[in-house]
Amino acid sequence: MTENYNNKLISSLLSEYEQTIARLILFSMTELPFPLGVKKTIDVLKGNKSSFTINHGLNKLHTFSVLPGYTRDQLSDMLDILINNGLIAVENVSMNDEDYPVLKISDIGKDYMEGKLSTEFVLLDVLMDKDVPEIPEDDQDLYYKLKLTRRQLAEENDIPAFMVCSDLVLRNICIKKPMENENLEKIKGVDFKFMENYSKQFLYVIRQYVTREKNI
Repeated sequence: MTENYNNKLISSLLSEYEQTIARLILFSMTELPFPLGVKKTIDVLKGNKSSFTINHGLNKLHTFSVLPGYTRDQLSDMLDILINNGLIAVENVSMNDEDYPVLKISDIGKDYMEGKLSTEFVLLDVLMDKDVPEIPEDDQDLYYKLKLTRRQLAEENDIPAFMVCSDLVLRNICIKKPMENENLEKIKGVDFKFMENYSKQFLYVIRQYVTREKNI
């Protein structure tokens, strides 16, 4: 076998693997008796036998525990990628006079799941830690810390990570390293909602990184 053949073969296998993961996630949403938020969607994919999943019969779904080997962070990132590519839609439902974001498979997602549509996206970078674009090597540790903070905040609020801030905003925060509110709010894409709800957590991470790891 030639090297060129091997490269094409592994590329094809990885692409099929990626598509299978995406279709399993999308199929799981068609099985649900009602739409779920990010946290509970991940519970189903990982097979978390909580009182909620058992009481609502979610543990009997075909896709319950279909992706148990992935971390919650990895699954959260995968959901973000599918959302950003239009295969999953985020909708608000009202309960007790409050709005809660839930995930639903979109029409594009249905076509993709059924093999009627092909679309390009990359899930494997999430699994192989290749998703650190345009970040200087010295700052990649900070980027991972900020990304983890975003994931944790998203998990706490049961929302997709991009609703905390976009990847572009996250990269800009990492590169500029603001340590005060007045510097953080100057970054493009950082709005009032971000400052009010998340600024303290991000500033804490940056200050810890700069003072301890950079020895300033």
